[in-house]
Amino acid sequence: MIVLNFILALFLAYTSPSTPTVNDSEEVVNCDTKKFKEDCTRKIPQGYTFLKSYSVDGKNGAQKQVSYSYIFSKNTSYIMILANSHPQNKGFLVELYDSNRRRLASSYLSASAGRPAKYYPALGYQCQATGIYHLVFKFEDTQDYCAGSVLAFKR
Repeated sequence: MIVLNFILALFLAYTSPSTPTVNDSEEVVNCDTKKFKEDCTRKIPQGYTFLKSYSVDGKNGAQKQVSYSYIFSKNTSYIMILANSHPQNKGFLVELYDSNRRRLASSYLSASAGRPAKYYPALGYQCQATGIYHLVFKFEDTQDYCAGSVLAFKR
């Protein structure tokens, strides 16, 4: 039994994830989403109830989108509030998809006819059918790959 415990300990020691190291040409950047989620929570409109917060870590640019799923209920209003380090959420958006992966809404409005593109700090959605919905958070044209979001509802 002692030998088995020793072998197990060696296995765990050599297969556990290593801690990141920093050399002169590479800097490890930690994404602390807590402050962004707290900021979003403070912005929940009156009448809405907090459901869930989301950490959105783009792994310093290695991950351009982060997806989550949630079950929405029919005849319920939802709001997704977004925050990153930019005051107007520049470069950070959320898109909402139904269970068939059809895009339903986006917090980003692209430029057209002389109107500049705009990143909105929230996305509201009135659910018409109960089911699984996908929240896809995206980073575009940014150096800031750390953000947070909160989902709230109202009946």
